[in-house]
Amino acid sequence: MLGLLLLAGALVLAASVGPTGLDLDRALSDPASVDHAKLFQLRGPRAFAAAITGAALTLAGIVFQALFRNPLASPYVLGVSSGAAFVAVLAFSAGAAYVEPFAFLGALLALALALAAGRAAGGGSAALLLAGVVINALFSAAILLVNVLVEPRNQERILRWMVGGFEQRYESAELGAGLAALVVAAALHLFRARELDLLSMGEMHAAEAGVNVPRVRREQLLAGTLLAAAAVSLAGPIGFVGLLVPHLLRGVVGPDHRLLLAAGVGCGAAFLVLVDVTAQVALKVPLPAGVVTALLGGPLFLAVFMRQRARRWSAP
Repeated sequence: MLGLLLLAGALVLAASVGPTGLDLDRALSDPASVDHAKLFQLRGPRAFAAAITGAALTLAGIVFQALFRNPLASPYVLGVSSGAAFVAVLAFSAGAAYVEPFAFLGALLALALALAAGRAAGGGSAALLLAGVVINALFSAAILLVNVLVEPRNQERILRWMVGGFEQRYESAELGAGLAALVVAAALHLFRARELDLLSMGEMHAAEAGVNVPRVRREQLLAGTLLAAAAVSLAGPIGFVGLLVPHLLRGVVGPDHRLLLAAGVGCGAAFLVLVDVTAQVALKVPLPAGVVTALLGGPLFLAVFMRQRARRWSAP
């Protein structure tokens, strides 16, 4: 409930605040006014895209961290987001109008490669995470190669998209596809909340409790991949949301995945909406949201990590 209240407040703030003024009464009462177009064609869709992206990245981070029992696991660490971005960039270069299906194919490709490489390296969470880091580096290099080879007029567009943000104009079909992916994946995650609780305590413990570990793991990885692809297709690669927000939420609501996933939808969405509003109005030159999440997320996550390490060392 608190997450939904935060999201509602963030959406109202996003509609009210921006680099230029807005008469909210005129926007709601006069469909022919500039304020109406500003609210319903620019600020509203942008805030909605940020909310979907923030919720998707947060849920994906929660699930990946539970599956791999590692607080550093996220779609970016496993290479899923960079794979989605690579195929989306190829689609951009080919002139595709919508990149959502291509992003999902790229995310599936990265996940399959990471799983195969992790299995070849002996299996286990550590091997898979290491394989994901390698896959992420390979796809990131491939994206740079594509950006060098495409026509100059497309290079700036790809570069700005790769930074991550919500500057583009969003069509209702894009937002609808992203929302549908979020609803489907969130339902799959919530349905398996008990199994995620058990898996976060270890695969052997989960198997002894009657969990079909391979099936649940595969299902949840695919649902998390769908979320990562939806986020990348709407905003490009935005870092640290799927890493930092789940980590902070666990300290507030605890490890129960029913509460954690429910809180993650509203809090993750509100977080990225507020980040985007800050990116637009904090400085004279608006920044992409991906830059702000990197500038905030890196130091914040390092501080949280160092504090937890200090507590662990000081414990008797």
